[in-house]
Amino acid sequence: MTTVIRRRRPLVVLLAVFGLLLSACSTGPGQANAAAIVNGKTIAVNRVQELVDKARQAEPAVQQLADQRKLDLLSRAVLRQLILHELIAAHTAKENVAINEATVTELAGQLSGSFQPLPTDGSASPEQIVDQAVNRAFEPTEIARDYLALAEIGRKGAPGLSVTFDFTLVAPGGPDDKPGSLRDKAIAKANQLAVGLDEAGKIIDADVAGGLQAARGETITPALAPDIAGSVLFGAPLNSVIAFQPNPQNAGWVVAVIRKRETNATPGPDDKPADARLATTLGPRMLQGTSQQVGVEISPRYGVWDLAGMAIAPSEGETTGVVIPIKNAGQ
Repeated sequence: MTTVIRRRRPLVVLLAVFGLLLSACSTGPGQANAAAIVNGKTIAVNRVQELVDKARQAEPAVQQLADQRKLDLLSRAVLRQLILHELIAAHTAKENVAINEATVTELAGQLSGSFQPLPTDGSASPEQIVDQAVNRAFEPTEIARDYLALAEIGRKGAPGLSVTFDFTLVAPGGPDDKPGSLRDKAIAKANQLAVGLDEAGKIIDADVAGGLQAARGETITPALAPDIAGSVLFGAPLNSVIAFQPNPQNAGWVVAVIRKRETNATPGPDDKPADARLATTLGPRMLQGTSQQVGVEISPRYGVWDLAGMAIAPSEGETTGVVIPIKNAGQ
């Protein structure tokens, strides 16, 4: 039986304070007119533009993005949805995830009449506009099927998922705080830890001894930490180091060494079946391994694939984190 923590340990508590919410770089596909290549399949630039144009017609508030020169936000969001669709198809085929088509039809019908135009007076945030515009750009059946598939993927994956890790927090005002961005410090720390498993343990021990927010051998499951179920922590592979910022509105970064990752762990007595919120939060994160297996390449015109965020970032310097293999971990 897998040992799990029975109370909120330091990482979970601190990530809750940070306000964590739902949610391998490449030089880009070599094929002409390719916005992305996923699992060997090309997603055309023309397809992305077609959906962006449709979104502009369906959601008048998109003009606000155009006026602010932020249409790139919409383009990346549309491309992300297309990529997730391909990853869902690859994952469900391999894991035999079934979706009830009657439920798809029912949800699609509900979606068709649920969207109300957002205000065009500037009061809607870019995030609100992008989210609704993407949903209105795609056919309701497509959105419904992918949503239900992600929920089912999360529901199936939650009971057996368990992650054991060491972690340290990179936050402002630390004892060794020096000039420079916290992001740079966190990634530098991740590279330092990725030198080797033994070395990583010694570094974490030193952080603990130095009074930093750090710990060894934490074990959590999605059911025990639903607020962080959508984080890279639950998707990162064994023997990797991750660095990520739980919430852009808070400064702290988490750097963790993944010591163990189980997908068939025995649920603990405190674990509860995955509810709808947990399932839909975890679902996209369960595609992280699939994205690494089948490959995701992004055209530089859109940015880079942000594995830590399962999204598209404008550049490598704007990703939500990193996932770094630990050297010689398998030897």
